[in-house]
Amino acid sequence: MLDVTGRYRLTSRLSVIASLPIVMNKFSMLVPPLGPLQSRRDSWGAGGIGDLSVYGQYWLLNPKNHPFGNVNIGLGVKIPTGSWRTRANMPDETGANNIGRYVYPVAMMPGDGGTGIIAGFEAFKTLRTPNLLRGNTLFVSGSYLCNPRDTNGTPSIIQELGVPLAPYFASQLTNSVPDTYSLQWGLTTKVPGTWDKPLLRGSRLRFMWRLEGLTTRDLIGGSHGYRQPGYALSIGPGFSYQFGKNLLMVDVPIVFNRHINPGKTQVPGLPVRTPTGVAPAPFNAFRNLGLIAPLSVSVRYVRTL
Repeated sequence: MLDVTGRYRLTSRLSVIASLPIVMNKFSMLVPPLGPLQSRRDSWGAGGIGDLSVYGQYWLLNPKNHPFGNVNIGLGVKIPTGSWRTRANMPDETGANNIGRYVYPVAMMPGDGGTGIIAGFEAFKTLRTPNLLRGNTLFVSGSYLCNPRDTNGTPSIIQELGVPLAPYFASQLTNSVPDTYSLQWGLTTKVPGTWDKPLLRGSRLRFMWRLEGLTTRDLIGGSHGYRQPGYALSIGPGFSYQFGKNLLMVDVPIVFNRHINPGKTQVPGLPVRTPTGVAPAPFNAFRNLGLIAPLSVSVRYVRTL
């Protein structure tokens, strides 16, 4: 994913930020689960521009007097500019009926179809002592996206599976527009050997932990439709380079733990063949595809105007 961001400073403490993600998602599954071509792996993708975010950001302390540590708070809006109806030729669970279906999991979609409210914060502290840690910066940031829209009308994976399902899935046939949250913390440090090189002086190594999640219920509006609430924890290296008013950041988060909240939104496992046809199987965590990818690459370019 590539984020293109513009920051306009109204004052030394107040900025307006607009960010537009460019999504290049891809996932694969073993299909069909039954039949002569069992366990053939196929892949599909969904890409394009994502949902545009515009928000204001305010430093609680005067940056001129506090260059080595500060906290800011932000509030803004997310506009549904990304597609939440991307389609691809995909078979059902029997491997047949390869027709244009709405891409699942929902996390693959460039957008979610909802106009949301974003609240967030950032804080940093650049260490000055002891000498061994001098110049290293600790940081933490978090955000919460409140999506008042209930469902977006797109058929869910439950409807697209094509196999008999338990009655309580009847209310899960369209995708929900859920609230989401994220929290990340870590440190940045100068790249060794760049102190006396003007062209490389703005480069820094990043190391970050990240928590990303999806809520069971929304703060505002309904919480109907299909969603897979839970969270994922990731850790990974990164790199940033500052040149003038430009900032380039690259992060490679690697998921090491994920959790799906128990409930009726859990997708059943692979179907099983019975004398009367195909029947659903018990819940299988590996078949639940609502969380983020195990490995991703995030590139962000920021231009301060």
